[in-house]
Amino acid sequence: MPRRSPPPRRSARETLLRILDLEAKRGFEDAAVAGGLDMFIEANRADLAPLELPDSYAALTVAKREAWVREASATVAGDPPTTDASLRVTPAVEAMPAPAKPAARKPKKPAVKPRKKAVPKKKIPSGPLTLETVIEELPFITSTQESRFKRLGVEDLRGLLRMYPTRHLDYSNIGSVIDLVYGEEMSVVVTVTSASSANIGRRGAARISARDETGIVGITWFGQPYLAQQLRPGTKIVVSGKVEAYRDQAQFQNPEYEVVQGGDLTHAGNLLPIYPSTDGMYQRTLRTAARNGLDAGLALLGEYVPPDVRKRNILPGLQEAIQWMHHPDDMEQWHEARRRLAFDELFVNQLAVQRRKREWRERAGGVSIQPNHDLLRSFLQRLEFELTSDQDDALNTVLSDISSEVPMGRLLQGEVGSGKTIIAVTSLLAAVSCGYQTALLAPTEVLAEQHYLSLRTLFNAAPIAGEQASMLEPEQPDDAVVTVRHGGDPVVEAHIPGMDSPMRIALLIGSHTARVKRDVQSRIASGEIDIVVGTHAVIQESVEFESLGLAVVDEQHRFGVEQRAVLGDKRPRPHLLGMSATPIPRTLALTVYGDLDLTSLRQLPGGRKPITTLWARTKQQRSDAHQLVIDEIASGRQAFVVCPLINESEEIRTRSAVEEFEFLSNGPFADLKLGLLHGRLPLAEKQQVMDRFRDRKIDVLVATPVIEVGIDIPNATVMLIEGAERFGLSQLHQLRGRIGRGGFASQCILLSDNPSADARERMGIIERTSDGFDLAEEDLRLRGPGDYIGTRQSGFADLVIASLTDADLMAMARAEATDLIAEDPGLTDHGHEALGQELDRILKDRVAEFS
Repeated sequence: MPRRSPPPRRSARETLLRILDLEAKRGFEDAAVAGGLDMFIEANRADLAPLELPDSYAALTVAKREAWVREASATVAGDPPTTDASLRVTPAVEAMPAPAKPAARKPKKPAVKPRKKAVPKKKIPSGPLTLETVIEELPFITSTQESRFKRLGVEDLRGLLRMYPTRHLDYSNIGSVIDLVYGEEMSVVVTVTSASSANIGRRGAARISARDETGIVGITWFGQPYLAQQLRPGTKIVVSGKVEAYRDQAQFQNPEYEVVQGGDLTHAGNLLPIYPSTDGMYQRTLRTAARNGLDAGLALLGEYVPPDVRKRNILPGLQEAIQWMHHPDDMEQWHEARRRLAFDELFVNQLAVQRRKREWRERAGGVSIQPNHDLLRSFLQRLEFELTSDQDDALNTVLSDISSEVPMGRLLQGEVGSGKTIIAVTSLLAAVSCGYQTALLAPTEVLAEQHYLSLRTLFNAAPIAGEQASMLEPEQPDDAVVTVRHGGDPVVEAHIPGMDSPMRIALLIGSHTARVKRDVQSRIASGEIDIVVGTHAVIQESVEFESLGLAVVDEQHRFGVEQRAVLGDKRPRPHLLGMSATPIPRTLALTVYGDLDLTSLRQLPGGRKPITTLWARTKQQRSDAHQLVIDEIASGRQAFVVCPLINESEEIRTRSAVEEFEFLSNGPFADLKLGLLHGRLPLAEKQQVMDRFRDRKIDVLVATPVIEVGIDIPNATVMLIEGAERFGLSQLHQLRGRIGRGGFASQCILLSDNPSADARERMGIIERTSDGFDLAEEDLRLRGPGDYIGTRQSGFADLVIASLTDADLMAMARAEATDLIAEDPGLTDHGHEALGQELDRILKDRVAEFS
C-alpha cells in the first residue's frame, strides 16, 4: 500500500491566521496557542515580516488585542481591515472550508457576542483640552473608569496631573532569585515557566512559577486569576514586593509587576510609580492614564511663582516638578520636585493668611474698649495668687489690643496651668466695666457649664433673688427632666467693687428648656446680661446682642470657620480672643491660625514642683498606685481618679467613672471619702461636689474628663488615669495639669488594661515628656494635621504634598508671602498676576475667615 504523502507545511502567516481566528473565538484571552501568542510571534518574527507586530500581545488590553487581531488578519489575507464590529476574524474564516451546518449557525453567535466587547466609542471633546476639562471628556479615559477616578478625587485634567504616586519602586536595584531574603522588599527579573488559575477565596487567584539563571520563585496574585492568562510561559517580567516563604521556596504574594519589553521597562524606566488606587483600578491603568494626562496637560501648566522667589529658594520650574513627581530619573530628582510643590502649597496658604490678616486690620467698625485699670487691679489683688511676668505681659497686650478700634484677633496659647483662664476672665471684666457685653464660648455644653461654674467662683456670683423659680418653671412635663439635668440657675450676678451695678452672667446652652432659653435670649438682647457663657453655636442661633464687645473662644481649634465669619459680620465688630487648652505646634500656629496674633505663656506660677508620670504596666504596679493614693491622703493631700466614660459600655471595653466609684468605695479606698463628678450631673450638684472637694471634704474625686476645665485644687498631688489608652497626648497632658498646682511633689499614674501599639507609644511619650510644647509637636507627628485640627479650616488650602511638619519650608514660604503682600497686597503688579489668579482659583468657593 503506497504511503500517504504528508500534508504541505503551513507557512507562518497561514498558521497565524488560524491562531487569530481561534483567539477571536476565545475572546482575545491569549489562549489560542500554548505559551501565549508572544512566544509564537518571537519564534516566527522573521517569517511574519513586514507585518506590524506588537512588542507584547499579552500586555495589551482586550480592546487593543481585538483591534490588532482584526488588522493583522486583514493584512495577512491581503484584504483591507474590516469595519465590522464583530470579534470574528472574517478573512481567516473564509480561507478555511467548514461544514455546512456549523457555517450556517456561526454568524448568529458572533453577531451578538462581539458587541459586548466592542471597542468603546471614542470620546470627542467639546473643544481643545484645558486643565479644567472634566474627566468625562478626556479621550483617554473610558466611561467605566470615570467613576473610579472620581473616587480617587480626580475630577479633571488638572486633578489627573496632581494624582501623584504614593511611592516609586526602584527597579535599578534588581537582584537575583538566589539572593532573595525573606521579609525584605526586593525586585527580580524572571521568565514565567508556568501559569495557572486556582480556586482560592471568593475571586480566585493566579499562580505563577518563574525563574532566572539562579533559581525558581513562586508568585501568587489573589483576586486576579486572569493574570494566569496574561502572563504566559516565556513572558519576561520584573517583580517587586515583600519576599515570603512557602514550603521552603521563596514566594511573592500580590507583588507589583511589569512586563519587560525589548529589554527595557515600560512607563517609568528604573523608578516605577505606584499610584493610590480603588476597587477596579489597576496600576497599569493608572500609570497609562497618568502618562496620557502628562502628555496632554503638562504644557498647559503656567508658571505662577515669581522668578525671583524661585531663584532665591532654588526651586525647579512647575512643569519640571510635576514631571519629576511622576517619573523622576532618580530619587534626588523626586525630592527636588516634592520640595517645589510643597513650597507652592505652603506659599499659597501663607499668601491667603497674610492677605486676610491685612484685610482684617484695615477694616473699620470695631469698638474701642478703654479699661478701668483701677477696677482690674482691685480684682486681681483679691485673687489667692499673683500673676507671673508672662501673664502680666499677655494681659497688657490684650488690653492694648481691645483699646483700638481695629478688632483684635489674638490667639492665647500656653502650658497647662500657666494661667490662660485668668487672662481671659480679666479681659471679659475689662469690657464689661466699659459697658460692653461679652461672650465666653466653649466647644461642648459640658465645658460651657464648667466655665460657667468657674466664673461663679472667681466672681463670687450668686443667684438673683426671687427670679430662679419662675425661670425654671417648665412649660410642659417633659421639660422637667431637662431642668433636673442642669439644676442651678442660668443667670447669676456678682457685685464687683468699682462697678455701679451688679455684673450678670448667663449660661445659654441647647438643653435648657425653651422658656429658659427665650428668657436668657431676651435679657441678652436688652443688654441686661454682661457675660454670656455657652457653646460655639451661641453666635449662630437666634441670639441678638445689644453691644457685643469681646468674644473669648476656648479650644480655638474646634471653632468653625463659619462661626468666626459670623463674628466678623456683627456690628460693631467685636474683638476676638482665642484660647488653646494646650500648646499649638509652631507650623499649625503659622498656617491655620496665621491670621491671628499669637501670645504664648510658658512660665508656670512659682513654687510648683515637676509632676512625675508613670505608666503602671503590671497588676502589682496598679496595686502600688492605689497604695500611693492612700499614703498621700494620710499625709493630708487629695487625689483624682479619671475615667474615659460615665457608665459601662458594651461597645467600649474600658473602666467607667460610675463603675470605678463603686469599686473603689467598696474596695481599695473603703476608708476614704470619695466623690463622683461627670457631665450628666445636674449643675447644682456639680457645684456642690466641686465645693466639697475644694473644701477638703472629699479625699478622692472620681471623674470623667470634665475636670479638664475650671478645677484648681493646689492640695491635689495624685492622679490615676484609668483607660489611659483612650486619651490623646494633648488630653493626657491637660488632665495631668490638674495636679501639681501647690508646693508638693505630684505623681500621675497611667493605667491601661490592654493598650494597642499606638496607645503604648502615646503613653511612653507622655511618661518621659513634661513640656507641653514638645508634646504638641509629637501629637502632630502621631495624628497628622487633619486629625489634629479636627475640623476643616476654610481659606486654608488643602495640603497634598506639604506637611505641617515641614518647618523649614514653612518659614521660607511665610517670609516670602509676608514680603510680597506688604509690597503688592492685591497681587496685581506686573509679574504677580498669575500668582494672584492661582490664589483666587484655589480659594474660590471657600468661606474666608473674618470675611
